[in-house]
Amino acid sequence: MATNAERIRARDAKVIAAAWRLIGSAGVASLTVKALADEAGVAPSSMLYTMPSQAVVRERALEAITPRIRDRVSALPDDLEVGPERARALLTLLLPLNEERWLESSVLVALSACALTEPGLQPAWREVDGTIRDVCAQALRALGIRGDVVALDHLHAFMNGLVAQLLNRGEERSPQWAMAALGHELARYSSHT
Repeated sequence: MATNAERIRARDAKVIAAAWRLIGSAGVASLTVKALADEAGVAPSSMLYTMPSQAVVRERALEAITPRIRDRVSALPDDLEVGPERARALLTLLLPLNEERWLESSVLVALSACALTEPGLQPAWREVDGTIRDVCAQALRALGIRGDVVALDHLHAFMNGLVAQLLNRGEERSPQWAMAALGHELARYSSHT
């Protein structure tokens, strides 16, 4: 039998998943208590203890991205050799190339915009953005580039732009287009060493 803490965690996970679906389909403004409770299949009153406001829901929805990225990076095979193949594999993990990551990226972009005017979202945004930057740094290290802040800034910005292009111009930007753009970008860094 589940403990009370386990039941709360399970309910909160349902609420966060529901928040992601709402953000992905109707935007951040759709996160009303009623809509969220309906989407999650929980009573509105049951959410009040751990998620007492829309701001907390937005924060928790944004916080949920970081462990997902880290889990994908950790799941990369250990035998994937250092070099362009490993760099490509790392950076591909950041791209919305399947339905799950499309939703994750949509939530990230939507809540990143909210973080511009909601100081409470800034710590969660910095954590996610820092994780993305760490993946970019790992990709550069796989290419033999260490300590080059300009290269890291550039790759980080490139990856953010590539995600935005895929999300905002999805009908014009295929996964093949994204992988070709990524390959072109990685070739620039390979010649950097």
